[in-house]
Amino acid sequence: MAASGTAGGPDALSRLWREVRAAHGGRPALTDGHRTMTYRQLDAAARAVAGRLTAAGAGPGRYVMLHGLAPMDAVVAMLGTLAAGAAFAVLEEGLPDAARAARCARVDAVLLAGRGSAPHGTVTPPWCDLGSQLDASAHESASAPDDDSAPTAGLPSAAHDGGAACDRPAYAMFTSGSTGEPKAVGIGREALHGFALAAAGRLGLGPEDRWLQLASLGFDVVVEEVFPVLARGGTVVCRPGTGVPDPEDLHGILGALGVTTVELSTQYWREYAHWLDVRGGTTPASLRRVLVGGERMDPDDWRRWERAGRAALVHVYGLTECTVTSTMYEGPLPDDAPEVPIGTPLANAEVSVRDSARRPVTPGTVGEIHIGGPSLAPGYLGDPEQTARRFVTGPEPGGGRLYATGDLGRILPDGAVEFHGRADDQIKIRGHRLEPASVERLLTADPAVAQAVVLLDARTRGSLLACLVPAGPAAPADGVLPVTAGQRARLLARVTAELPGWAAPQQLFWTGALPKNDHGKVDRRALAATLLTAQATIAAQATNAGQATNAGQATNAGQATNAGQATNAGQATNAAQGTAAAGAAAPADPDPDLTTGLPDGGAGAPGPDPGGPDTLDAVLRHFRVLLADPALEPDADFFASGGQSILAMRLVTELRAAFPGTAGLRATTVFDHPTPRRLAEWLSSARTRSRAVPAPFPPAVRKD
Repeated sequence: MAASGTAGGPDALSRLWREVRAAHGGRPALTDGHRTMTYRQLDAAARAVAGRLTAAGAGPGRYVMLHGLAPMDAVVAMLGTLAAGAAFAVLEEGLPDAARAARCARVDAVLLAGRGSAPHGTVTPPWCDLGSQLDASAHESASAPDDDSAPTAGLPSAAHDGGAACDRPAYAMFTSGSTGEPKAVGIGREALHGFALAAAGRLGLGPEDRWLQLASLGFDVVVEEVFPVLARGGTVVCRPGTGVPDPEDLHGILGALGVTTVELSTQYWREYAHWLDVRGGTTPASLRRVLVGGERMDPDDWRRWERAGRAALVHVYGLTECTVTSTMYEGPLPDDAPEVPIGTPLANAEVSVRDSARRPVTPGTVGEIHIGGPSLAPGYLGDPEQTARRFVTGPEPGGGRLYATGDLGRILPDGAVEFHGRADDQIKIRGHRLEPASVERLLTADPAVAQAVVLLDARTRGSLLACLVPAGPAAPADGVLPVTAGQRARLLARVTAELPGWAAPQQLFWTGALPKNDHGKVDRRALAATLLTAQATIAAQATNAGQATNAGQATNAGQATNAGQATNAGQATNAAQGTAAAGAAAPADPDPDLTTGLPDGGAGAPGPDPGGPDTLDAVLRHFRVLLADPALEPDADFFASGGQSILAMRLVTELRAAFPGTAGLRATTVFDHPTPRRLAEWLSSARTRSRAVPAPFPPAVRKD
């Protein structure tokens, strides 16, 4: 499957931007629901940022690390960095200091740029405050000349920076390394240009399209959310914050801002689909397509979405080393398809399936997926060994450069590629690629741990498990045993200090011995099955614990009722006699929250009373089942006990069903009230709060 020519020659990225600016100068390029910038205004803002960065030392071939910017500011800063001839990289929020320093060193960043003061603890590289340039957003069209007279007009050309720009880096993204050190992938300007045009062409984007920027700014999906739609004169719809909205808020954003395109990780899409299924709802009328990728998609989930008549799905596949996305599958999915294909190549990519000798295999045969063409990165920055291992050359005469993905697949009769898992132990989690060894190394640094194996949680597909062999004899002779809360905090201290939050295992288990295969290596499949059985047992115990609690409460309540019936009967008689003497009793006033607090004006079953005595027990039961911990205490922290943002979304969905009509319950509520007791208190107090009117951008879920 060969790529067609999309290489634009020297400075193609610069020429493309000038063409778009000239054709769509007065159209909206960026908006966050409160502020909008036209293409001319965006160009002027990028010039201002470029001037500031150039004066501070940025230039062709050098990296500027962006930090702490809201999405709209980040897009302006990305374009400004490119306008300075430099390349951008982004430090994600919440990174430990050690990880932040390692990323800056890996790309040899000359500047760390953002708003205001430098982040705490940052010494190098020098800080560059872009606040003044980013605040000057009311750039009039007159400030952006339509010729090339200004030294930073549009994006830099060879005449401006002293050489061909196509071979210089445009941006860098980071992937997991087995040693714990991040691998940095530098993508060139020509590759970015070719990808923007190829993705825009495949999706049929145009000036009327509005793409919601939703991905983490340090994740390469942001490139797909920004550059293809700008290449066609459309609009990037930015969030005002850097968190991810929960499904209800996402639905509101999509409709309120007329979004036509959104890209979701597979896990996030499942939560949104579940939210729609519970309500029998569909996607907003404006939404034309939903791109989904990052891990395997269940074909039954795809078909259920299609049957509901929702926005078209696009299954995307690609790797950071190959400029975001290399293949797309648009459906519809045949009824007998065992998997959702990852699709056919974009115009800027070549995709082949090869055997262990790198020779192409016949269609239908499973082999390793290789990607070639102009979308490839030159390699890993500062890591020639890994570059030589992954960036290879085909053995056929005239064979070009290829990236060996480590993914297995086969080519179907219609030319689409079907994904068949990994050839190694690498894990895909919430769209990120993770080498388990990077986490296992930190876990075994604890003197109490002799061996560690990290796996993807087969139940959630969005969190990790770790199975540990102790250095001492204290371990179950057979099977596995969950670690205690105190052990968990200690064991994860090193992981959370060096790696992003999503890389920390949510559940940890002790075992006396790890299963081995015939070659003496750890049998990860057998271990995963053992842990799945253990989780099912724990989940059943959690459910039974909640049922036992409720049964005990019912018994106690009945005993209390029986004990007081005689007294209550006497009191009732006396009260009735007093009432009869005074006249007929007035009817009791209905509780306004119970009569108007339910959807559709009060229709539907009310569920447990949010202010009733069983609120804590109901919330505790949901915590225990979701976190698979039957012994979870009322004051245990959701996130310290294995929860994360995707599970918080699911918890909110479950609690909304249990407590219908409770206004304002969102995933952010779990972050603010992370224990069963505190969340139950919040639910109880919700009765006294008035129903809030949602803003165009509701609160977003914070990062783990």
